[in-house]
Amino acid sequence: MVVDVFAYLIGIIITAPMLATWGVYYAAAGAGRNKWKAVHTAVNWTTFLYILAVTAMLYTIYGSGYAGITSVLLMTLFTVIIVVRWKMFTEVVFHKAFKIFWRICFLLFAGLYCLLAITGIIRNFL
Repeated sequence: MVVDVFAYLIGIIITAPMLATWGVYYAAAGAGRNKWKAVHTAVNWTTFLYILAVTAMLYTIYGSGYAGITSVLLMTLFTVIIVVRWKMFTEVVFHKAFKIFWRICFLLFAGLYCLLAITGIIRNFL
C-alpha cells in the first residue's frame, strides 16, 4: 500500500514537472525567501525532473530509447560551457560553470517538455 502510493507520487512528479516546479516555488516563497531566490530554488530542484520527463516522453511518443542521446547532449553542453568560460576567464570555476549549465538545462528541457506535450497531444488525436 505505502509502496504503491510512493510509486504513484514519483510517477506524477516525473510526468508533471511543471506542478513540481510550482510546488517547490511556493514552498520556497512561503519559507521567507524573496521571489528570485524562490525561482532559483525551484529551477535547481526540478531540472532533473524535466530531463527525466523529456526522456520518457521521447520514448513514449517515438517508441525508442533516447537516454544515450540525452546524455551526449548534456555532456556536450557542459563541455561547451567549460570551453567558453575558459576562453573568457582563463580560469574555470566549476561551481559557476555548473550553475550556468543547470539553468540552461532547465530552459532547454522545459521548452522541450512543452513542445513534446503539444506533439503528443497532436499525435494522439490524429
